[in-house]
Amino acid sequence: MIYTIYPHALILFLTTIMSLIVALSAWSRRNTTTGFILILFMISIALWSFFSGIEAGTTEVANRIFWSKMEYLGFVWASPLCFLFVFSYTNHWKWITKPVLIGIAAISIITLILAWTNEFHGLIWRDFYPGDPKLNTLVYVHGTWFLLYTFIQFCLFCFSIGILFHDLLLQKAPYRQQTVTILAAVLIPAIAGILYTFGISPIPGLDWMPLCTFFTGAIFTWSIQTFRLLDLVPIARDTLVEQMLDGMIVLDGQQRIIDINPSARNMIKGGDAIKPGDPLSTVLPELCPSSEDLKKQSNTQILSIHETSDNNRFIDVRMTLIKGTKSTTDCSLLILRDITKRKTIEDSLNQANRELERRINEIQILQNKLKEESIRDPLTRLYNRRYMEDALKREFAHATRDGYPVSIIMADIDHFKRVNDTYGHSAGDEILIQLSQLFVSNFRVEDIVCRFGGEEFLIVMPETSAETAFLRVDGLRRFLETTELKISAAKIMITLSAGIAVYPEEGSNIEEVVQKADLAMYRAKSEGRNRVIAGGHSA
Repeated sequence: MIYTIYPHALILFLTTIMSLIVALSAWSRRNTTTGFILILFMISIALWSFFSGIEAGTTEVANRIFWSKMEYLGFVWASPLCFLFVFSYTNHWKWITKPVLIGIAAISIITLILAWTNEFHGLIWRDFYPGDPKLNTLVYVHGTWFLLYTFIQFCLFCFSIGILFHDLLLQKAPYRQQTVTILAAVLIPAIAGILYTFGISPIPGLDWMPLCTFFTGAIFTWSIQTFRLLDLVPIARDTLVEQMLDGMIVLDGQQRIIDINPSARNMIKGGDAIKPGDPLSTVLPELCPSSEDLKKQSNTQILSIHETSDNNRFIDVRMTLIKGTKSTTDCSLLILRDITKRKTIEDSLNQANRELERRINEIQILQNKLKEESIRDPLTRLYNRRYMEDALKREFAHATRDGYPVSIIMADIDHFKRVNDTYGHSAGDEILIQLSQLFVSNFRVEDIVCRFGGEEFLIVMPETSAETAFLRVDGLRRFLETTELKISAAKIMITLSAGIAVYPEEGSNIEEVVQKADLAMYRAKSEGRNRVIAGGHSA
């Protein structure tokens, strides 16, 4: 085979190298659909340009026909892969269904088979004749299927360019720059292919389309390096809105639903039946604000937390008012978030907190009860000896600081053993209880009445002189000696002996004063009982 290197053959080989460079640059993104399709697209261009370069330098017609057939290994896949790349990049892949892919692949495979069997039917090219002798070109007279395939290519290019232009109007940097480079990479070879198909090429027989794919590779290389093509891929609105977990409802100025995503339908009872144009007042009447309210609202806010009748779900609804421009009207955006799990957790925590508070209160009550039990006599409910000791320390400290007297009364029931022996211990207990109640009712609130032990009682009277204490306890003694206590079925009379000592006159500490009061009480008993002795007073 005789081969001569022509300028356009060199360009075709450079295109092959450039395409392989782009494929290698995109190799790290092969796991993404867009990156994988770009790699296949560049490989198809590399095959097409490589075999075109060999065909351009071959002089024998038979050999040129062979290499022309080899070109179709890349040529039949270039346009479909370009089309798929654009749709993947712009996130319109949902339009590329399985039947579409099968149809595109079938047309490409049929074209490839027809190219390799062209001598039997002439559907790809019917004839050929020499073109420009200086560039060794060969003019092909194309057949019916080639023209049909060219029309299909033209349609794919138109779809791709239309999608790119549509997204270009909506995008912002850096996606806009990326889209512009892809547009340029697609348009340049597409225009060259149209010129070649219609015979408008200035050089007869020279196919400018594979030559122009050099610019396609160069532009893709520049876009990958400069605008991070394949790293920053724009996300389509449909992908975001349709797949977002939060519900979204868009309302027009008349509060009619103009858009709703699947999540919102799932959150609303009967959401599958909602149609664009349905009034919000019929779908979610409780969330439908009045026109006056809408005029007052200017930012995002919580309208309500709504409990649906579907599985007792709780939905957090927020409204954002979107002010229209000269060409658009005002609208509203509702964002619905399912907070059922959060609400359930909050309710569980609140219930747990209430239960904890209840138990804390119970514990507090029990603690108070235990504290009260620890300082109370279980039979008479008077303060016990333990509390008396603490109370005496406190009162004596206050008396020392403020300089006032504290009277201590020691009282005892006369012949109490005889009462127990005669009427029984239960009757004795009832006497102790009734006497305790008489002590409490006949003394002041600030006085401290304690059961000292057995039938003995000790009363602490702060800021009280011996004379006053004497009058108070002697009044109770006189009442008892003339009063019958009703104990069960019997009526019992008791008498009381008591002794009084005063701090600090009769002692400088608790032990001394209590001992003096106790001695005075025993003196009262030894002098005949039923009497009160306080210092120089006796009755």
